[in-house]
Parts: sequence; structure tokens; C-alpha cells
Amino acid sequence: MRLRGPDPRGLITFEDLGLYRLLATPDGRREAAAFVEDWLGSLLTYDTDRQADLVHTLGIYLDHGGNYDDTAEALHIHRSTLRYRLQRIRELSGHDLAHADTRLNLHVAVRAAVVAEPPVLPPVSTTP
Repeated sequence: MRLRGPDPRGLITFEDLGLYRLLATPDGRREAAAFVEDWLGSLLTYDTDRQADLVHTLGIYLDHGGNYDDTAEALHIHRSTLRYRLQRIRELSGHDLAHADTRLNLHVAVRAAVVAEPPVLPPVSTTP
């Protein structure tokens, strides 16, 4: 789990893994892949086919608590570009980002995509 995170150095105890405790076993990582496919499959396919970055945009948006200004700044894009991307995410996924449970499941799916077995997304990078 540590090797696929933003800082692969050092140690982390099982108790400190938080949500990732659910994914720390081989069975959990396999289940994560199915969960990711259920929640992000259409976006992952779109990103692959179009060389887009919608899943990354979604992850940053959720990491910033849905704040448009902070998200646009983190992605180095204009707010209108972010609005367009989020609209495409809604259209392609069929998910309403206004619902808390939907946002939670999408956020977990983005995080689980990194630790799924096999990995769906590359490890999180700490460098821009």
C-alpha cells in the first residue's frame, strides 16, 4: 500500500492505513478493481480512448472538497474548463456529483484505483 501512495518511503502501521485497511489484502485489492470499474469504468474508457484526464480531474475536485477555485488552481486550468470537465464527468458516468454518497463512492473509487490488483491507475505522484 505504501509503495503505491504519494510517499513510498518509510513505514506505516496497518492501523494507520485508514480506508486502505479494507484494500490491504489480496482479496480487497481484487474487490477494489471491481468497485473501480463499477464507479469509474466509463470515465476510464473515455480517458483511454480520448487521451483525456477526467478521472484525475475528478480526484482533484474531490480532494479539494468540491471547491471550484482550489481545484482549478491545482489543475492549472480555468474555472470554465473545470466546469466543462465536470459536466462531461456527469454525462459520461451518469453520476450526480451533488449527492454526498455519490461523491464518497467516487472518491473511494479514485483512491482504490491506485491500489487495485491489478492497478487501474498509476501511483499518486507528489510532483506536478
